[in-house]
Order: sequence, then C-alpha cells, then structure tokens
Amino acid sequence: MKKLLLIIMIMLMPAIALSQKSATAEVTATVQAELTLVKDVDIDFGNLSATSTPILDPKDVAHTDVGQGYTVGEFTIGGSNGVGINVAHDATVTLGDGTNTMTYTPVIFGHEDTQSASSLVTNGGNVTLGATGYKLWVDGNLGTLSSQATGVYTASAGNGSGLFTIIIEYN
Repeated sequence: MKKLLLIIMIMLMPAIALSQKSATAEVTATVQAELTLVKDVDIDFGNLSATSTPILDPKDVAHTDVGQGYTVGEFTIGGSNGVGINVAHDATVTLGDGTNTMTYTPVIFGHEDTQSASSLVTNGGNVTLGATGYKLWVDGNLGTLSSQATGVYTASAGNGSGLFTIIIEYN
C-alpha cells in the first residue's frame, strides 16, 4: 500500500511542477547628491508697535508695520541639478517672552537664485533644484497685535513653540 501511494505521488510530481509559474522584476535605485539645507539669515520683524499688524514680504519689497533692523529669513538648498524637492515647514510658530505669546505664520517664496523673481512655495509643495541649488526666502505675519505686552518675543523662549523648521526631501 505504501509503495502504491509512493508511486502515485511520484507520477503526480511532474503535474505539480508544471503548474508553477514565476515572474521577475528589475530592481532600480537612482542615487542623487546629498541634500543640504542651510539657514543663511534668521527671521526678524524688528522693533514693533504694540498695536501694529506686522507683515514681512518674502520679496523684501512691501513690508507692513515692521521695525528698523528687520530681516527676511533665507535658506539655501543644495543637491542634484534638475531634480524635484518637497518642501514642508511649520504652519505656525508661537513666540513667547516668558509670560506672553504671539503667533507667527510663515510665508515662503523660492527661486534658483533671484529673490525678486521668487514665487510662493506652498507647505508640502515641490520645487526643482537649479545648477546652483535653490533659495527660500521666509517671512510672514504676526497677525494683528492688540495692546501686545512689551518685551522681546522669540520662538526659543520658555513659552515659545521652538525654532521655525523646514524639512526637505527628494520627490
């Protein structure tokens, strides 16, 4: 009986082997230059009135209610020429003075190298690196200050939310 069963199994093996199928796939990886992101200039609204509506213009042209000594934030991205990059950033940042707070809402414009030719880079949007990389200019607004308490407000203060962050990755 065992011999008969063994003979039947051996006879069925070719049929089992014939029903098997396979497929193959190519494995590919495109290696790009290492991405770099460098902060060149911090974002600073300067000295403000306690009842102003401060807006910094990313093109550094039409600012509203900002004080002397303001600076437009600037970042430089480096990587492979002609390749797409996803740019994400904090939607808001809380600035504090230890007791009081205000909310900063960033706006980012970008271009290969020219601030005046820059255009809006939406949060989670894509840009294409040029031969010399890509520049981001960061500004935005603090909303309407309504009798804001005097003091120096920073993102890194104890009651601030932490430094403004940009995150980049290849598409």
